[in-house]
Amino acid sequence: MYRVSSNLTVFFKLFLPTVWTVFFSAFTASLFLASEDQLPFLTSPSFKYPFLAVFILLFLVLYFTLIQLKRVEMGADFYVVTNYFKSYRLIYEDIEKVSVTPFLGLRIIVFRLRAKGSFGNKIVFLSSKFLYESFLESHPEIAGRLNPITNI
Repeated sequence: MYRVSSNLTVFFKLFLPTVWTVFFSAFTASLFLASEDQLPFLTSPSFKYPFLAVFILLFLVLYFTLIQLKRVEMGADFYVVTNYFKSYRLIYEDIEKVSVTPFLGLRIIVFRLRAKGSFGNKIVFLSSKFLYESFLESHPEIAGRLNPITNI
């Protein structure tokens, strides 16, 4: 098995959302638990309710983007997808479409599956450009099946 996901996946999937959520959850809770005498500006309704709305919105953005990232390892006959808690072995024939999107020096690859699996009908991961391309070069039969569509 060859890892094709970037090492940054752990940072973006686990570390960043956890630290962000803990810090801003504690700050939001303190806004609602502190009295107006202690923090008059921060506990005013004109500040704390918009802050709560922005907190919920950004949490949803984190959930639907970074937390959905997976780690992918590829082999000659199958590939393994993990969310760092559960791992599943899938076959290449289940991949319907591959799209590659460059974003801030990273490559986001989406495997669109023919049917819904344990992680849904798409697998999103940050690829290491070197590891992904070297795997495809060493396995040309798999590279033929994974014809990417590049989104720019």
